[in-house]
Amino acid sequence: MESNSNSMNQRIENDHQSREALLQAILTCDTKKMDYYKQELVKILKEDTLNIFKRVPGNMLRSYKNFLLSHNTLYSYSAEKGGLSAAKSHFISEKYAIMIEHTDQIHKLDTIHLNMIDEYGDPSIRYDKITNPSIADKAIHYIETNFAEEFVIEEMAHDLHVHPSHLMRSFKKEKGTTISHWRNQKRIKEAKELLIHSNLSITDIAIMVGFNNSQYFSKIFKKEEGVTPKAFREAHLNRIKE
Repeated sequence: MESNSNSMNQRIENDHQSREALLQAILTCDTKKMDYYKQELVKILKEDTLNIFKRVPGNMLRSYKNFLLSHNTLYSYSAEKGGLSAAKSHFISEKYAIMIEHTDQIHKLDTIHLNMIDEYGDPSIRYDKITNPSIADKAIHYIETNFAEEFVIEEMAHDLHVHPSHLMRSFKKEKGTTISHWRNQKRIKEAKELLIHSNLSITDIAIMVGFNNSQYFSKIFKKEEGVTPKAFREAHLNRIKE
């Protein structure tokens, strides 16, 4: 009996060490270590050495959701300690909390979990990871942090301490597109995730990613993706059924 207890204690210790290493990798945006410890985490969940899937008796899905919701908070906290802005961290955390709650299959939760780790540890959304940021880099960071809010170029320029005309010219020259188009592309990217991984209404998704109304959202979405948000969601569901 004592041997079994010691063995369980050692497994718990090892699993917790792996989790701490993953959180540190997210904090520092160490993508190689993230990839390694993601695989360790997948192994831990597959073997279920900590009885994670038994925490809600008879309901593996709810057990896994509870686990992911708690880890969403841990990942968010680690990313913020590593320089992710509070506003960006809040949006990511809310987005994944919604996805987790709206998912009804364990294999989908597996995908959400790995995507969540990758996003929190993405160095491209950590402003402090950029060396000698250009005006366009600063603008992109501003968009990443504020894309779900309604703002005008003059506000962005004021916050970045540049003239609006200079900001727009510099951005277009470096990125080959307008600030408005870049922001819409970011909004559509986030909307696509919510269309795939949640049951939120089109209107709710539109508001969440920064559009004032669903009609305008659908217009921009179709312009970027070639189909309406509804058609995009239906096409995804049909692919799953096939």
